[in-house]
Amino acid sequence: MHRDSNKHHLFLTLFLLQVMCSIIPQEGLALDNNLTLETLSTSLDWSAWVTAIATLVLAGLTFRYVLLTRKLLEVQSDPCVIISVVHDEDRPTFLQLIVKNIGTGLAHDISFKFSKPIPARAFGIDEKNAKDAELMDRGPLIDGIPALGPGETRKLTWGQYGGLQKALGDEPIIATCYFKKNDKLMRPINCKLDIKSFEGTDANEKTSVKIAKEIEKISKNIEHLASGSKKLKIEVVDMPKKNNETEE
Repeated sequence: MHRDSNKHHLFLTLFLLQVMCSIIPQEGLALDNNLTLETLSTSLDWSAWVTAIATLVLAGLTFRYVLLTRKLLEVQSDPCVIISVVHDEDRPTFLQLIVKNIGTGLAHDISFKFSKPIPARAFGIDEKNAKDAELMDRGPLIDGIPALGPGETRKLTWGQYGGLQKALGDEPIIATCYFKKNDKLMRPINCKLDIKSFEGTDANEKTSVKIAKEIEKISKNIEHLASGSKKLKIEVVDMPKKNNETEE
């Protein structure tokens, strides 16, 4: 490759010399054979230097490209663990804490650190009537999680809006998630556990949940009737008239 480049540069140099000789008048040229050879030798030296520099630049760019490609592939397989607050789909007045690995790799040795003590079982829709919440002292957020695969979650019932608002006040909790990829400690992720954003949001039950509850009630009533603990009551609203009474 280097020899071909040198040949190309040599051909270009000779071509330029020929062009210069054709443009400049012969009487203005005081070049002898020694000067021409010296000039050609200098051109060849510059050509070698340019070729060497270009080769080094190309090698550096190739090395940089390989590093970027490797880093991109590693990022595509990195885990990413977060904590978020969501409505419970089956119990809309309840709020859940969900730990989820939203990355594409397996997360190991997951642990959490909170900006202040985190409450637990903070129940009560209305803040005024809500009971004092407990402090979380066990569970995955306290004891940690050994591993979470891509898309895998841990769900905890945190409480209701009134109870959580009473326990937290206006200052949200900042949760920091620590986790590893194999034995490498990944960059920690900070998550804000906010309650104010749920104020005034829709907390109606789904139609499917309502239907399920009604079916459960019917099932319980049937069980009571079958066991004999409850008697079946039939209320007669109207009696049909007899034929003779109708003829009269």
